[in-house]
Amino acid sequence: MKEIQIFVPDHALNDVNDILKESQVGGMSHYRIHGRGSSISEEVGLQTGTMRYTPEYNPRTKIEVVVRDDQVDSLLHKIVDKLRTSDIIGKIFVVDVPIAVDIRSNKTGESAL
Repeated sequence: MKEIQIFVPDHALNDVNDILKESQVGGMSHYRIHGRGSSISEEVGLQTGTMRYTPEYNPRTKIEVVVRDDQVDSLLHKIVDKLRTSDIIGKIFVVDVPIAVDIRSNKTGESAL
């Protein structure tokens, strides 16, 4: 099993969610996060526009999903193909998941997904 961590701008959440649903991925989690990286921050205004500043940290969405090993390549290709056609700056990381347990049913491994 693998955990796929996807870091994208907030407006890309629905696109990724649609791909996961089409691929019959059972569940996902998403979080609103702030971070810094290679993207350039845009200047923002405060209050009535009298003060402007460039934030050090940009808002992003982190999406986490655990899938079977045989789903990883297909999902990565679908997500990258969908998002690369726009101006989205983001990252995807894939991490091994050695153990998974469904608390209610006590199933383990891929059957816990």
